[in-house]
Amino acid sequence: MWGTNIKLKITEKGFTLIELLVAMSIAALVVSAASMTIITMMRLSPKSTEWAIALRQVQNAGHLISRDVLMSQTIVVDSDPGTPTFLTLTQPQITPPDKTIVYQLQDMPDGGQRLMRDDTGGQPVMIAQYLSVASAEYYSDNGTLILTIEATYGEAAVERTYETMQRVPP
Repeated sequence: MWGTNIKLKITEKGFTLIELLVAMSIAALVVSAASMTIITMMRLSPKSTEWAIALRQVQNAGHLISRDVLMSQTIVVDSDPGTPTFLTLTQPQITPPDKTIVYQLQDMPDGGQRLMRDDTGGQPVMIAQYLSVASAEYYSDNGTLILTIEATYGEAAVERTYETMQRVPP
């Protein structure tokens, strides 16, 4: 009784074995491509985070030093590796005394260095960390400071060179 009600029409067809195999192989390719993308993203994410942190530290240091150099009347670069102070700036003020800004590199426990900014003997403020100053050169004839800063965080290292001229003539 049950078998008599089920009849297939000639126009009704199912999937062939070849069609099912092709569909399954396409699905397998899509899944493998998606999984490889996810694995790559998971592997690269920490590296890109380290690079972004190092870049941000270099940008912070370069921006603040460039801003201060623009407004400085005198610039003194100390290239002695034995002293933590590597840059001293004097900015003229409306009422004396002039403002002195001192940039120092302080050693960190993990072996890196942090950049500290001391504004006229006040409390030093940390500007950036994981830094090293590769070179700092001041050209007094045209009032230009060329500063190369490098930050290393984890496996990522970022280096930038900043060239800034004083607004106030030397």
